Amino acid sequence: MLINPRLSEINMKLRLTDSGCGLSRGFTMVETLTATVLLAVILLGTVQYFFASRNQIEHAARSQWARGLMQNQYERCFSLGFRALADSLPETSTLFSRGALVGYRTTQVFLIDDSLDGLSPTDITTPDYAQVQVTFAWFQPSLISDSIEFVYSPQRDWGWDWQ
Repeated sequence: MLINPRLSEINMKLRLTDSGCGLSRGFTMVETLTATVLLAVILLGTVQYFFASRNQIEHAARSQWARGLMQNQYERCFSLGFRALADSLPETSTLFSRGALVGYRTTQVFLIDDSLDGLSPTDITTPDYAQVQVTFAWFQPSLISDSIEFVYSPQRDWGWDWQ
């Protein structure tokens, strides 16, 4: 029986290809696992970046809203005048809500007699100035409260300090 050398060569190539030992092969398990781990690290970093950005944007929106409400009290204090301040401005836990955000604003007025022009009873201009503290706090304990403190005096200019 004559064997054609050409046919046996083709037959051998077909057997090698069928058994997975051919020239065209896929990725190994190590290469696949390495690529998967790298892809997972990159994706997790990207997702974490988006969550951190979202939290910063939400914090900025809450802070801007709270400071706007505190600024309203500052303007109201200015429009009331010094003598009506202690009776008209103080408030305790006034509720404000905006969508899912809920918080409350508290305003305290402290009438202060300083020792620069004497103390009472010899000082006839008591109190000398009012210290006003406006605090805005959130109902969620994880959110930080904001506050503004300012001083109002008939003899001095306005002063304020964000905290």
